[in-house]
Amino acid sequence: MSLNTLAKKRKWIDIGDSETENCYDAPLWLDDDYLLLPAEMPISESLLRNLRGWAYRKAWTDGARMDASSPAAAETLSGAVLNNDAEEAEGRRAARGFFEKLAVFTRNVYASFGLDGSLDMNAITNYIKDTILMMKDYKSYMLRLPDLTAEAIDYLYTHSARTVIIALSIGEAMKLPNFRLIELGIAALLHEVGMLKIPRQIYEKAGELTETERKLMATHPAQGVMMLQKSAKDNANPLAQDILMGVWHHHERFNGSGYPQGLSGDGISLFGKILGAACSYDAQISKRPHDEGKDGYTGMLMMLKEMRSLYDEKVISALLQCISIYPLGTYVHLENGSVGVVVSTGPDNPKFPVVKLHLDKNMHVYKDQPVIRTQELDGLNISGVLSRREIDDLISNDLLPR
Repeated sequence: MSLNTLAKKRKWIDIGDSETENCYDAPLWLDDDYLLLPAEMPISESLLRNLRGWAYRKAWTDGARMDASSPAAAETLSGAVLNNDAEEAEGRRAARGFFEKLAVFTRNVYASFGLDGSLDMNAITNYIKDTILMMKDYKSYMLRLPDLTAEAIDYLYTHSARTVIIALSIGEAMKLPNFRLIELGIAALLHEVGMLKIPRQIYEKAGELTETERKLMATHPAQGVMMLQKSAKDNANPLAQDILMGVWHHHERFNGSGYPQGLSGDGISLFGKILGAACSYDAQISKRPHDEGKDGYTGMLMMLKEMRSLYDEKVISALLQCISIYPLGTYVHLENGSVGVVVSTGPDNPKFPVVKLHLDKNMHVYKDQPVIRTQELDGLNISGVLSRREIDDLISNDLLPR
């Protein structure tokens, strides 16, 4: 169909004559790229007031006007949520399946290394290459970190696997060449191998560590480097210096408050800076023996609050570019009362991500689950993040996808 044909189908609406509480059965657009309202969302008086103030007089749609209180506008689905987006379902399935395999692979690498000090660097390198390709094909799903779980796999391995994904995303945003991304991924996968020298009852302890236990925990970066150096020497398979520095420096902090050396600023290697941010962010949002974990939004706010003192600003900016203030997969409330999930970072501003709407203000399921770009317009700004309990309740009532 030609552009001229499409243009002829458009119905231009005079915003000045529009009535509040009316809506349309197709999206309402200001121009070809700017979505004003998704289908079936009522027009509010404050939205009209803002648009008139900005000298917008017309919008277009290819749908028909409908009253917001009509049966069609309130249409709901019985039973499970209808997901017409087969691509999204496949993306989530593929990302979850890949992560489970990555977590198992990480566990096996650590088990073999702890047993006889051997590392199959060809297998590790190939797995990181596969992860980089997976990130290119399914990035928006691989970064839905709340989706990435692996049953019966200990936190040590799932944490290391998620750190690989986050670190590679940061590295890509910082435009590292491919060979450097591979080295970064290897460093991320191996960054916690020193934990093999720490008694399990200490690193899985639910309560507060004693001073002696904290000092022992603080040795794991150096322990990891020594183990990797010995393995490389014994097997005549040297590791790149940047990989070793990443493992050694991943708990150093920009203001010098980290360990094991108390390095600061540019005294910390680039891989150490990236792994420090990636590892810390995952620790913030993950359920651990002693911590239930924060939601991604709260975790990101914590990182931003600490940015100037603990983390390199360029690294945190790259993390924010990848994940946004409202990380992918976060369920949010919009100011108009609807509920949606963040499916893409905001192209211009991390405060305004792209959201797929699931429920309207009356908790009715949107028929077409429209995708919108949040913005500082009435009703289209995020007002809050759903709690884990709210999400579980909506899932149990078949109002959100499992």
